[in-house]
Amino acid sequence: MSNQTQSKNDNTNQDVDFDVVIVGAGINGAVSAAALSAAGQRVLLIDKSDFASFTSQQSSNLVWGGIKYLQSYEFMLVFKLCLARNRLMRSYPNQIKQIGFLASLGKTAPFGRLLGTFGTLFYWGIGLFGTNAPSSYSATQAKALEPALISGRKAVRYYDAYLPDTDARFVYDFIRHAKRLGADARNYTELIAAEHNQNWSLSLRSAAGQYQVSARAVINAAGPFAANVSQLLESPTKAGLVLSKGVHLTLNRKITKGNQVLAFWDEQGRLFYVLPMGDRSMIGTTDTRVTDPHTAVDEVDREFVLRQINNQLEGVTIRPEEIISERSGVRPLVIENSAQAKTQDWHQLSRKHVIEVNPSKKVISVLGGKLTDCLNVGQEVVHEIAKLGFRTQKPADWFGEGDQSLFERFKEDLLSRAKDKVGAVRIAESIWRRHGSKAMEILGSSSEIEELVVGLGITSEEVEYIIHHEDVVTREDLLRRRLPIAMARSEREISENLKLQTLLERAGL
Repeated sequence: MSNQTQSKNDNTNQDVDFDVVIVGAGINGAVSAAALSAAGQRVLLIDKSDFASFTSQQSSNLVWGGIKYLQSYEFMLVFKLCLARNRLMRSYPNQIKQIGFLASLGKTAPFGRLLGTFGTLFYWGIGLFGTNAPSSYSATQAKALEPALISGRKAVRYYDAYLPDTDARFVYDFIRHAKRLGADARNYTELIAAEHNQNWSLSLRSAAGQYQVSARAVINAAGPFAANVSQLLESPTKAGLVLSKGVHLTLNRKITKGNQVLAFWDEQGRLFYVLPMGDRSMIGTTDTRVTDPHTAVDEVDREFVLRQINNQLEGVTIRPEEIISERSGVRPLVIENSAQAKTQDWHQLSRKHVIEVNPSKKVISVLGGKLTDCLNVGQEVVHEIAKLGFRTQKPADWFGEGDQSLFERFKEDLLSRAKDKVGAVRIAESIWRRHGSKAMEILGSSSEIEELVVGLGITSEEVEYIIHHEDVVTREDLLRRRLPIAMARSEREISENLKLQTLLERAGL
């Protein structure tokens, strides 16, 4: 841990009196912090590890309307998710990009071309035509679009959206907004005890030691650990969670033609993807019922994922040694009656969220959900806080990228200074996507515009800025969550990048 980080976690001179304390800094906690701060509340957001360091760093990086829920006739859920996706795409034109999903209709697909065409058209319509129109392809056309597909298979294409960086980076954007609006956000800070009288007295523990804060209300946004927090607060919820393990593997090369997602159905009949991860490809996911939120990729997972992809591609064979990084996480799936958790058919559960309120103790619990629906979660939490008697103002300017008019000027300025024009465009787009107008401050008037990690649009200036301004405590915070380096590059590639290693050593990481 660096000296800078130690002083950052020293709570001696920090506020201890808040309107709302939020426990858990994944996507639900982060959006709640931003929305409540914009609504005029004094907010403290805490997480026992780094921000977005658990479920919210293990997704497929997709912002989607839930096309698979059409098969279970959850039309209203799909409609709501599509509207949420459309809103995010409008609000984040750089951070969230529309992308085509080319679905290969092989033996494991649950339908053929005719029904697939109808289904994608219906999905487009139920999403109020918020994306490009879907298409249907003969086997010859599908092979031309993606040479790696097995010959003789027809395909359909529909559109959703994805995060060109990572899910954890997107979560941190809400934390930046919350801090700008006055929130206090503390990573590596754990709730260890709680006592309620008229207000809450909360015992917290960080690297600096143990201390107390007070709050009028507490929000439990601890994801798969929500039951633990509920127990500490002595505020149980009616709804419960079951956990599904999902695994993704990133390869050392890109195996798709162009920037698109390949969609298949695995041998269990579940959707399975080849996704972009920077300039590499990521494959997954799995769906395994687990009881422990802490998971890891094991040999069974690797063998399953590689078997699925190798069964679906032609002329391409993926070998274990091509895997450069792995991610394993749990989906917290809501079950409305926690007593039925052991008997519930968890394959039928969707990624909806539930918000429960304990009015007497002023505890709000946010259970389940997914990244796509995050803005609705933030707004619902503000609504519930107001119902508890808090004086709120209408939240404004708590999400989105803001004014885009400076971006073209920023890009033109970089191009005028850079020798590598292609790399400069990549740098401009990447740094603006992660930092918005702060990108101008980050690169300043540097005469040498070059990538620190070639292919990812990351510069030395950006790395140094993040180390000093974005709550970085560990090497993983920087390389895995603030930036996608550890997901798109192997440990060997990282260790051989001498400029990057110098920056890490200088920062004590």
